[in-house]
Amino acid sequence: MEAFETVQYQVDDQVATITLDRPQARNSLNQQLRLELRQAVEKASADDDVRAAVITGAGSGFCAGADLTERLPGAEENGFVTRILHEEYHPLILAIRNAPKPFISAINGAAAGVGASLAMACDLMLMAEDAFLYSAFGQISLIPDGGFHKMLLDQLGSKRAYEMIALSQKLDSNRCLELGLANRVVPAELLQEEARSIALSLCAAAPLTLQYSKQVLRDARTFDLESVMTLEAEIQNQMFRSQDFREGATAFFEKRKPVFEGC
Repeated sequence: MEAFETVQYQVDDQVATITLDRPQARNSLNQQLRLELRQAVEKASADDDVRAAVITGAGSGFCAGADLTERLPGAEENGFVTRILHEEYHPLILAIRNAPKPFISAINGAAAGVGASLAMACDLMLMAEDAFLYSAFGQISLIPDGGFHKMLLDQLGSKRAYEMIALSQKLDSNRCLELGLANRVVPAELLQEEARSIALSLCAAAPLTLQYSKQVLRDARTFDLESVMTLEAEIQNQMFRSQDFREGATAFFEKRKPVFEGC
């Protein structure tokens, strides 16, 4: 167990479980939590004994967004919010998106505000039946941040994304599943068990496939078809020469389960 104060961090069977641990504040992101959460994400990414990670929340909710009760030095200065977003929130979101390993968000209860961005930044999203995404910014005359516009646009298109933002909508778990935002919806009491099961399945998959397909899917959002095919061809050459490909091909012909090492 890592010595964080606002995050629980545990590794078991190559799965890192990262739990936001401010249940008394609905896991809202104060400065300590967002910095420790980034450290935990980076720790899982760099740990050779970790092949997949789960991010979830303690208590009855995933993350209520930014902690609006927190008062930091310089908060009254013009440009403060921009600086905090650039220095603390953006590196956290990008640490997940750019990680070489798959991250699963296991959403219990509300994922609101930038908490929804955190949930959507993960590669897979699993939701409890009573979970929901909530764009609450319009209620307090702000706009979504943490990449929310981009992630929602990519998935829903501009009209649905704008509707959710403009009307401060909540999308329940079944609607998220219908729209392709969530991979699975399960009973709340089975959420952590199912998230771990998916993570263990990822651990048994080929690490290089997980890493490089995550990269290609990320880049493909802004690349044209020809550029994506060029990137795939370059990476495929690397994969073809890897030890894991030799192991996978040998196991296929020997009709056994391959043992991948990530190299």
